[in-house]
Amino acid sequence: MNVLFIVLNDLVYLDEILEEFVTLKVRGATIIDSEGMAAAILKRDGLGGLLSGGLFKVETKDIQQNSKTIFTVIPDEETLEKVVTSVKKIVERSRQKTVGFMFTVPVSGIYPLSPKKPK
Repeated sequence: MNVLFIVLNDLVYLDEILEEFVTLKVRGATIIDSEGMAAAILKRDGLGGLLSGGLFKVETKDIQQNSKTIFTVIPDEETLEKVVTSVKKIVERSRQKTVGFMFTVPVSGIYPLSPKKPK
């Protein structure tokens, strides 16, 4: 069992990815608004210059301001491979320099939370 994280910078593909999750019977996902480090640094007064110095070689026009982080627990390797392959296929049409990335983390247990039952 793994949790798949997708950090999506090209938000045009968000709905298509979620539709593919439904098609592949992924039972649920959580979507969080997220922001990369470069975008956060640019927002701070006086630190935008760091990005053009020796520390970072980044053009400010290439920095994605908004992204979404999607995560979902996938119970088996076969489904995981199908989802990863499908997401790669969906975003390969993007013209953005940075579309996003995916990674997995093993899950050793899931513990549902629920209210205490009245006696």
